[in-house]
Amino acid sequence: MPNANIPNELQAAIDQFNTWSDEHSQLEQARTTIDTPLYHYTDERGLKGIIESETIWFTNYRHLNDPSELIHGIDLAKDVSRALETGADKRVGLFLQMLRHMLSEQNLSNALDFFIASFSRERDDLGQWRSYADNGRGYALGLAQRVFAIVDKPNRKPDENVFVAPVVYKTDEAYSRHQKAIEKAATILLGTVETNENLMQNEKIGIPFFEEMARAVIASPLIWNCLTSKHPGYEHESEVRLIILGLRDKLKPFIKTRLRGNEVVPYIEHRLPIRSSIVEIVAGPAAPCGAERKVQTLLNSIRVGACVPVGRSDTPYRAL
Repeated sequence: MPNANIPNELQAAIDQFNTWSDEHSQLEQARTTIDTPLYHYTDERGLKGIIESETIWFTNYRHLNDPSELIHGIDLAKDVSRALETGADKRVGLFLQMLRHMLSEQNLSNALDFFIASFSRERDDLGQWRSYADNGRGYALGLAQRVFAIVDKPNRKPDENVFVAPVVYKTDEAYSRHQKAIEKAATILLGTVETNENLMQNEKIGIPFFEEMARAVIASPLIWNCLTSKHPGYEHESEVRLIILGLRDKLKPFIKTRLRGNEVVPYIEHRLPIRSSIVEIVAGPAAPCGAERKVQTLLNSIRVGACVPVGRSDTPYRAL
């Protein structure tokens, strides 16, 4: 919703950036379309629950295994803004300072919330067997690529607002994504203030304009970039994320909690066509003898067993 304190001449600049951002986002989605099966690592109980209920649990980002979730991407965006501020026009410098001030985990999460379900391009990764699949005793559930197609449905409920994106691990790539957006916003802003110097002399107009432009940049694409950037140390996971993001108040009715040790973990259940999309189930390297037969029995009980291959990890590993 346009800010009433911002004249049409300045609002047009914000609209211009939003149009660029939407077009850029569509190009990125087309470029990163999922075209191979993806795997979800889980324990035996999780596998059974997913298949029987045909639901995936999206976990609140604060409770994922990477303690730098969101923060890693935010820090990179701030690095970009500082670098661009060096030698920049003083008005652009002021905008970049505002952007850094507004771009914090606390500010982003005051009104918004983010829930993530993780899949991997890797079907047999030791690190993920250890971390997510009961220390190698669990399973990797392979789902066909059609599950991850982005479908724009009208009148979606807040918990159905799911986006798909591969995770970026290379620091220079994550930096470049931020840089492209911030540079575009700064260029539009500078051209606008030079054309409308008379309006910018009024602080009650100029400052709200700068703030609204910063909010537009953060809302899209910086939030998205932050949610889909991780530390290079996790690169082996080859993660593709399903993300539910939205206003905290609107998501609240759909949030449930579960216990994980002494931790209360918020999550959202989301239905997917699981049974018709299973391409393979892989038993972990430390799964007990008979694990494959046990899974086959589960599949047979829901009448999908005959067409689903059940194998075992080739990774040598002994769970202690």
